[in-house]
Amino acid sequence: MEKMTNVKALETVIAFATENEGVFAPEVVEKVTKIRDTFINKATNRKPTKAQEQGAEIRATIKAVLEATDKGFTATEVLNAIANEYEGITLPRVTAQLTKLKENGEVERYLDKKTAYFKAIKA
Repeated sequence: MEKMTNVKALETVIAFATENEGVFAPEVVEKVTKIRDTFINKATNRKPTKAQEQGAEIRATIKAVLEATDKGFTATEVLNAIANEYEGITLPRVTAQLTKLKENGEVERYLDKKTAYFKAIKA
């Protein structure tokens, strides 16, 4: 089930109001439409946060490390490989970035004797 966002909720109300004309006053539909448009504009004009930018940088570094070899790495091995470049980086942060890479289809995760390994997917 998809997450119900403010935009989806407002679109549902607008669709209901247009299908059942007369249920809401036209001013109400107009106001709800303006509120929906405000949420859409806010989402499209949003800049990435500092943490998101750093995460993208870390993901690029992790991907480069994984692409440099055909061997799979554990999250701890990835952490050790990039620890010199990022001061204070932690294992949970590396694991989170590996998960994002996996979700994007850039990295595969596999188990070997109950140990999770990550390997770059080459195009």
